[in-house]
Amino acid sequence: MNPGTITNREDFLQRIAKQLGREVKLTPPKREYTHRPQDEVLKDASEEELLETFRMVATRIHTDLVECESAKLDDTLRLLIERYHGARILAENDERISAWAPTTSETFDWWDSSQPEASRELAIRADIGITIADAAFAESATIVQYAKPGRSRTISLLPQDHIAIIPKSVLVPRMTQTAQQLATLDRDGLHSPNGVNFISGPSNSADIEMNLIVGVHGPVRVAYVLVHDL
Repeated sequence: MNPGTITNREDFLQRIAKQLGREVKLTPPKREYTHRPQDEVLKDASEEELLETFRMVATRIHTDLVECESAKLDDTLRLLIERYHGARILAENDERISAWAPTTSETFDWWDSSQPEASRELAIRADIGITIADAAFAESATIVQYAKPGRSRTISLLPQDHIAIIPKSVLVPRMTQTAQQLATLDRDGLHSPNGVNFISGPSNSADIEMNLIVGVHGPVRVAYVLVHDL
């Protein structure tokens, strides 16, 4: 038997149901809700209104926000790295990073899924970790990263600072849209990620007096680079 599989499930449930005098319904009922307030958040917002909401919230969560065209990402990354005094850079292995920043990315180390321990050591020593978002929420300025080969959540956790590249095309109103996308992938039998990371700015915590401390258990600084890729 393969790990995580269920065998003889129907026979087992049928025997239990027979003893209880009940019918077995193995198909879960479809949930229909009378009220779905989550669908109304920023429902009619234009592209520019979503962008403005994202910009406003990003500043509230202590995140540096920079915007550029995809053709300007090379210079934008170089200037950000200089601002953060980054000497050792670890980037997730995504071809868009090297395509949009061909010159600057030549100085990067890249996450190697075939050598996770060596890559993790690079993450520990790195000044800056660079990732690219699969989705971004305007409502909370949260970025989403799906688990896939060539990337690891340690890239955004272990280096001192984190630069997240956000293609404008992945911006959605809120978490609802990403949850729907994941549900569709699962329902249609398509490949869905075995892990999803949600990141909202730099790590922070507050004591009982609500004195906010930023960078307590993760990156000290986080920069969002919003790339106008459309």
